[in-house]
Amino acid sequence: MGIDIFLAIADLVVACAVTWLIIWYFLMPSAHVHGQDAGTGSPANRAWRDPEDWGRWGADLDSRGHRLIRPTIVSALLTAPVLVLDLFDRFGPDLLPSWLTSPWVQAILITPVFFYCGRGILTDGWKAMTEHRCSPDLLAMLATSLAYLYSLVTCLAGSQLPEGSRSPYFDLIGVVITLLLLARVIGTRMEASLVASLNHLTEIRPASGLVADPEHPQSIPAQILARDRIRPGDLLLVRTGERPAADGVVESGSALVDDSELTGGDRPRPCGPGDRILASSMILEGRLSIRADAVGDNTYAARLAKIIPQALVERSPDMRRMDRIVHTAIAMIMILAVWAFMLWLMLGPQPHLAHAVGNAVCVLTIACPAVAAMTIPMAFRTSLETGLAHGLLFTSPRAMNRLGRVRTLILDDSSLLDPDDSEGQGVHTESLTRTATHLRALRVSSLILDGSRQPDDRIERAARQAGVDMLITQLTPERKRECMDRLNHDLTRTSRGVPADRTGQNATSTGEQGRTRLVALAAATTADHELTDKARVSIALGPQLQADADGTDPMQPDLILHQGDLDGTGRAIELSRATTQVIRQNLTWSTVYNIIALVVATGICQPFLGWMLNPMIAAVTGALSTILAMLNVRRLHRLRHLRRRWLRLALIDTDQLPTVAARRPQVIVDSQWESMQEGQDPAAAMD
Repeated sequence: MGIDIFLAIADLVVACAVTWLIIWYFLMPSAHVHGQDAGTGSPANRAWRDPEDWGRWGADLDSRGHRLIRPTIVSALLTAPVLVLDLFDRFGPDLLPSWLTSPWVQAILITPVFFYCGRGILTDGWKAMTEHRCSPDLLAMLATSLAYLYSLVTCLAGSQLPEGSRSPYFDLIGVVITLLLLARVIGTRMEASLVASLNHLTEIRPASGLVADPEHPQSIPAQILARDRIRPGDLLLVRTGERPAADGVVESGSALVDDSELTGGDRPRPCGPGDRILASSMILEGRLSIRADAVGDNTYAARLAKIIPQALVERSPDMRRMDRIVHTAIAMIMILAVWAFMLWLMLGPQPHLAHAVGNAVCVLTIACPAVAAMTIPMAFRTSLETGLAHGLLFTSPRAMNRLGRVRTLILDDSSLLDPDDSEGQGVHTESLTRTATHLRALRVSSLILDGSRQPDDRIERAARQAGVDMLITQLTPERKRECMDRLNHDLTRTSRGVPADRTGQNATSTGEQGRTRLVALAAATTADHELTDKARVSIALGPQLQADADGTDPMQPDLILHQGDLDGTGRAIELSRATTQVIRQNLTWSTVYNIIALVVATGICQPFLGWMLNPMIAAVTGALSTILAMLNVRRLHRLRHLRRRWLRLALIDTDQLPTVAARRPQVIVDSQWESMQEGQDPAAAMD
């Protein structure tokens, strides 16, 4: 009796000491900051930053994917006979010869799986531990190492162990490593797909261009200049099968141009004098003389290659918060495994050691923190690739999150007027009609700010035909900015309907920030910068991303529509909401699954139900939950229902849309807006 009390006290002391060690090593502030710094400075993030490294990074991902396939296949082939032997040992022990039932047979098969196939998992787990980081690889390393050591003990000294504690866990090791390798193959291929599409942007940039003499283009032969020697005002000559080395305006000639690789367009477009053409566009047929106005690093293709890596590297507040939660959760899982081991060793039924090891391994393998850790960055990268294919560029994860919370879209008049119309009479009426119809389906209000000094019948007719909610007209630039401030204040509301403050959240409840209804402004790239800077969510129409006159970069918009059409606003909002939905699905699944799984894995059901979780089932469940979450994120690549809706809306005859009779806008002139400011809330009219 005295010995039992002494052993129980010793077990409690050891469990408390290990718990304190885990808290001190992983959860102290200095260790936590060190772990965050290690993650943000990883080689993967450095590779995203430099477009020149995309080719090498893509090749590394391809080679890594090929290198992972071999150990995955080897691990599966060596694990399969171990599983077969384990099944026969459980259900038909008399059908096998005695030498096949020896644990040494399983040890011989699984040892290469552990040290060769699982070498990357063990290395990454050890590296995370030395850097004070709690990662899913660390849990996998601890679980497989504990199972392997215990299994070796059963082989070397099985006769010395109590009856019931002599069963090894070699089959568990093989299954865990095989499924984790499979998850790595899927993740690497998803990342390689994105890198390949981005690397294509740098590969299609021409290294030189054919420049003609601007004063005597016919008499003086053209010369080939490197793209960094081309200057604004130079006259570029581009023929069939070539790509211009600078952005510019066509002066002469005609051609069929394919710029889908830059703008996401679905078909080539004809270009003639006065049309704008982008560097790296493909001339399918014809000849063009282009007057360059953006060269070198100021071209759209070059600036696009800078914006995308910044978006991929940026860590949004949601990502940082999730990293901290996952870091703490993994430390708590390790503490839970320690106490499950000690309590079952001290209080559990016979055999104590087998039950203690089994439940500790269950806790480590069934936990699935990887879902929460990888969901947000993987979903953003997948949606970024999908958006690029449809002419949408989200400039940051935070921008995508904001677009998903937009409930009011303000359209500046610069987004409605056709810049290619020399007479100034063109208005994108059909595009506005499709956009208003799409926004109504998404329950997003639409509002137009018209900056014309005199009544503009063109915009009013387009607004009435499209059925927008409100038109505010005859605004001066100063009054337009004041109107933007007022609309931002009155229409940006929390989920409780309370107007938010300047930061976009209620001053009395910071927890409402993630559910705040935001206001977005869609404007052409030529619009007033002071106006666009006031927008909480800024949408830029058109691929002109040149720097300001003083050489500084303008404030980056949240969304860039490559094709310059309003139709992309509805697509971007819908894609953002689909991404948010996938993230919420994965995070909800991860939270509910981990709580239930960890409770069951500790063996708490055994006193009440008389059964315990099999470590094999725990390992398979934990690995499959990660793979299923990755496949759920992969759905953002397809989104067939969204693609069908977008295509149907793009091809539909706008006369068939029930907008003229269904809704008519509330037209407000500037003088009426003054009186509205005195007593009426514009939010009431929008609602």
